[in-house]
Amino acid sequence: MLTKLWSADGIRVVDVARVVAILVALAALLLGLSRQYLLNSKRFLHLRIAANDTGSNLDDETDQKYDKAENDLTPGPVRIKALCIHPIKSCRPIEVKRALLTKTGFAYDRCFSFATEKTPGDWKFISQRTKPGMALIKQHLWLPHADSDPDHESVKSGGVLAVSFPDPDPPSILARAVAVLETGRFSAHPQVSFTIPLRPTSEQIDKWGLGIKGFGVHERKSAGLDYSDVPVFAAVLPKLKRYLQLSAKENLTLIACTPDTLAPADTNLAPLEHIGTPSKLCYTDEQPLHIINLSSVHAASQLLPPENQPLSARRFRPNIFITGAPAYSEEMWKRFRVLPRETHSKLAAPPSMSVVCRTARCTMPNVEPHSGQISYEDPPPGRKRGKPQPSTTFAEHRMVEDKQVNPIALGYMGMHCVIEDSTFGNGASEADEVYIEVGDEIEVFETGVHFWGSTAHDY
Repeated sequence: MLTKLWSADGIRVVDVARVVAILVALAALLLGLSRQYLLNSKRFLHLRIAANDTGSNLDDETDQKYDKAENDLTPGPVRIKALCIHPIKSCRPIEVKRALLTKTGFAYDRCFSFATEKTPGDWKFISQRTKPGMALIKQHLWLPHADSDPDHESVKSGGVLAVSFPDPDPPSILARAVAVLETGRFSAHPQVSFTIPLRPTSEQIDKWGLGIKGFGVHERKSAGLDYSDVPVFAAVLPKLKRYLQLSAKENLTLIACTPDTLAPADTNLAPLEHIGTPSKLCYTDEQPLHIINLSSVHAASQLLPPENQPLSARRFRPNIFITGAPAYSEEMWKRFRVLPRETHSKLAAPPSMSVVCRTARCTMPNVEPHSGQISYEDPPPGRKRGKPQPSTTFAEHRMVEDKQVNPIALGYMGMHCVIEDSTFGNGASEADEVYIEVGDEIEVFETGVHFWGSTAHDY
């Protein structure tokens, strides 16, 4: 029965339940409008977000339907399951429906890197190997489209990269409220955000006084445009250092690769008779592209302690996830082509790639992508922590190459690839944009034996 309020002379004033319902509806409307306002404020004029608009294609990656045992001879198409781009090296990837191919790999992949100054003048890249929290640094690509205003600053700079990371400081009530509104989750943690141009214009470079900085990517000497004086990045730098658990005195910057700072690949090189011209790198470790076979990850997962299963293929941070191939069969691939679906095929010849070598793994796959925490097996009696996984198991069961050739490897998983010049039609020219998409078929047309350091070193 509804509760009622009555005036002194016995006349009903209002129905309390009805008032409550109206107030709740108004509050819901206000919250909805506020959330939409916050989401719209994160959109960029004249740009379109590059993302998989149907959600993640990897949500079911551990499903048994992707099992295909080693040496399984059952015929079936090998297809692209998912595609990922990592604009800032070692940060959370962007899953896309289609990816633009270039001689350096996917466009925008590993074109930025964080670096710290180890000793005066000695800058080195950082990654999840030592900073696992980088797995939670989110990034979104916003790119120009056909209707973009060519004179808009963000269009002239080729688009922007929007970056966010968990706020390392105690959040205010307002910050918590904003986080809840943006995500729709009461457990959401406040984020710190900044946006940078993908390719600063000459005017921006002059205005901010940006210059080229050299730094090391593993043993390779690299260089790029130093973003430390870009105002929006400089403003969040103190919080970013605290989030990454760097001391206030330790210098940190963000470096962007430019056409003039591309580095030539100098190990495990593909024969020029196939690839046409030598491969060049932004800030990838070995080669422009990296592929992972879900069947191989499933097979390797069975080697792990039960508490560390199932193993996510995301841990290996590939560009291309494939399904339909028997476990580890990709380790015999030497060359393959991508057969576009009819819905977007306008190419004279399908994109082709040379498979260069197996991917030597380090400790980075031990980082759980969604938590930014290192995974360990259950500890034995008397110990507080077990061994890190999967590197411990891989170092024992996935050392499929001579340990003396690459002594620092902790097992192998996945394959490095180079895009062949024939993909672009005219030598190394990329005048015509070439894409590959989720659902495209892989056709392997050359196989052979791979081992580290086995390919040509003559250029």
